[in-house]
Amino acid sequence: MERGRGKLTTMAGAAAATVLGVVIRRRSRQEALEALGVLLESDRPRSVYFVHAATANLAYEDRAFRAALNRGDLVLNDGTGVKWAARREGLVLEDNLVGTDLVPLLLRTRRLRVYLLGGRPGVAERAAGFLQEHFPEVEVAGWDHGYLERAREPEVVERIRRAAPDLLLVGMGNPQQELFIDRNLSRLGCRVAMGVGGLFDHWSGRLRRASPGLRRWGLEWLQLLVQQPHKWRRYVWGNPKFLWRACGVLRRLAVVALSLGLALAGAEMVVRLARPQIRERYPDGLYLPSATRQYRMRPAFRGVFRYPEFTTPVRINGQGLRAERDYGPPEAGRRRILAVGDSFTMGYSVVEERTWVRLLGPPWEVLNAGVPGYSTWQELAWLEEEGWAFRPEIVLLGFFLGNDITDNVRPELPVELRDGRLIAAGVRTAWLPLARHSDLYHLAWRARRGRPAGEDRAETGWQATAGLIDRLAHRCRERGVRLIVVIIPDRGEEGRNRRMAALCVRAGVEAVDLTPALRGPGLYFPQDGHWTELGNARAAQVVERYLAP
Repeated sequence: MERGRGKLTTMAGAAAATVLGVVIRRRSRQEALEALGVLLESDRPRSVYFVHAATANLAYEDRAFRAALNRGDLVLNDGTGVKWAARREGLVLEDNLVGTDLVPLLLRTRRLRVYLLGGRPGVAERAAGFLQEHFPEVEVAGWDHGYLERAREPEVVERIRRAAPDLLLVGMGNPQQELFIDRNLSRLGCRVAMGVGGLFDHWSGRLRRASPGLRRWGLEWLQLLVQQPHKWRRYVWGNPKFLWRACGVLRRLAVVALSLGLALAGAEMVVRLARPQIRERYPDGLYLPSATRQYRMRPAFRGVFRYPEFTTPVRINGQGLRAERDYGPPEAGRRRILAVGDSFTMGYSVVEERTWVRLLGPPWEVLNAGVPGYSTWQELAWLEEEGWAFRPEIVLLGFFLGNDITDNVRPELPVELRDGRLIAAGVRTAWLPLARHSDLYHLAWRARRGRPAGEDRAETGWQATAGLIDRLAHRCRERGVRLIVVIIPDRGEEGRNRRMAALCVRAGVEAVDLTPALRGPGLYFPQDGHWTELGNARAAQVVERYLAP
């Protein structure tokens, strides 16, 4: 079929439109269910596909995919974009035939054996459990995840054939699911094979459906974008691209500009309401450059940390510590502790008086030298340059398992200081105004950047950490200072705390592991990930008990 904008045709007596080269017939929801019933009674395997704007975009760009869709026995319209494009060709599609709605309707009307193929490992299994709970008449014939290498495909096809399902649901996403069905249909041994996209993610609880209002206005993609920010190109850029291709030449620029603006504005609004982002972690002007530590806190700074979950004032004294006053020599009769670490030690998520460092209290005089973002090599450099002058009896090293291990690999952290502001390295200056004010931008940025470190880098981090702890222990012993490592867990931390404790034992260093005490609700802010007042209080209790004579 010729690739094109669209044309009105007839197929088997029913009107149809060609949308970006894909032929879609007019069917109501009831007619679609009846057509599925006919296919399930057929004497040969049949294929069913749903086409939305992103599917049509892929078909426009890929001749083989377009041909596979047009070989489908039943091709149904999904989404407002396809309905709009069909209307421009003179075809009014009555209902939005979304698979997330249509498949449950089908399962309530028939007793079927169903096989689920798709999703990440474990998702299809949880979706199968959902099926058994909510559709007791359905028999689950089997399931398998959708991360298939081509060499493993024949094995999975044979497993499906032996299961002999009535209905095979394939949730691999476009175009993988349609191409899988198209090349294997005759060997699958099922009556109907249907491409269902993210249906298993909904059934397994990984995705939530949009509100009826958003669905009624054709804006369900906004809800999906909030939950799957890595797909921002598909929605924010793909929807205008679809309209560009479906429109006449004279209307294209105006339509695309309008649709792109509305898409961005709508996505920004939904993200701000449903998933507000941390736009800037640190107040402007908090930091100054440092030749040895990359950055340091500005003496005598006053500012506010503003986050979706909390707003806290921050006061930096003339010595660069989070405190109201400067410190001289230790007071007579008081034993001085110097707490070094990162943002968990500084405690910017709560007011100064509620940080775990400040809660330690008498008989200790505790100085808070925590600096947000610091890793162990920066803390060691600060002690050498400034810390020993405070003449501490004890040094508490707050070690955060979430990133200190991998950060210790680097001679520099992946951040840059620009005009007194600390930002992620690699952010282009031209984007800074958007980065500072757009929740949507931050959501997409974190989805792209938030990949875990590889095993090789993590292992190198452990080696670097061991060397740094040895150096710090040596310097403390030289000065007669007691060193205690406070092991600070990430949420859900398991395993690394034990390895860190063992590392401290080998270095002859005391360690306090906060992991057992920092389990349970209400201890971490859900989005920011730092401790609440309750979390700080729990950490202080553990450290105070350890310090007690």
